[in-house]
Amino acid sequence: MNGQTEKQHHEFTVNMRREMKIEGVREVDRFDETEVVLRTAGGEMTVEGSELKIGVLDTQKGVVTLSGRIDGVFYSAENTEEKKGFLGRLLR
Repeated sequence: MNGQTEKQHHEFTVNMRREMKIEGVREVDRFDETEVVLRTAGGEMTVEGSELKIGVLDTQKGVVTLSGRIDGVFYSAENTEEKKGFLGRLLR
């Protein structure tokens, strides 16, 4: 990514609660079939559902696609790591 504008770009689309495309992804923290946690330009993003699968994972372009049943999308503060402190990162 180049330029400040691209680094701050973040959006997602959901199609019929079965497919999701997320842009502006910096890192995938963790995932399983019920939860995917991503670091995005908009902060930490958690997608909850069932039978979740990652289709495309391209952190160079900042794109992730998911399939499965999408039940919820939640955001945490952008600087979550700073708020957790040393102990929070250690226990992660």
